[in-house]
Amino acid sequence: MSSRCLAVRSPDTPKKQSVMALSTMEAKYVTLSEATREVQWLRNLFGELSFAQKLLTTIFGNNEGSIAILKNPQFHKQAKHIGTQFHLVKEQVQDGVITIKSVRSQQQTADVLTKPLPWPKHRQHVGEMGLAVA
Repeated sequence: MSSRCLAVRSPDTPKKQSVMALSTMEAKYVTLSEATREVQWLRNLFGELSFAQKLLTTIFGNNEGSIAILKNPQFHKQAKHIGTQFHLVKEQVQDGVITIKSVRSQQQTADVLTKPLPWPKHRQHVGEMGLAVA
């Protein structure tokens, strides 16, 4: 486990407050929980618009530790200090609403939006999003 401390904003705290993550794994777990909240909101919206979602929603994550916590209760000891509000992701996986799949960093299309990339990788990800390369 990494010893660095990362700040992650909780949905239940004011904008100026943050949750301190003690590891990258914890920060990624909190991020999976945030993505789950967004999925839950969108699924409810689609349901209200008469487009009920019958299939699982897949969320892709690139941190093996955060995904392992969801799949294996033996890792509970490493996650018991994470706030209960962030365990929504675990509940949604157990309820069969979402599934979490691992994706390697090299395949993360969203990287084009968050970090500088070499030109070939940039062009690849832009194409994967269906955008034209200028």
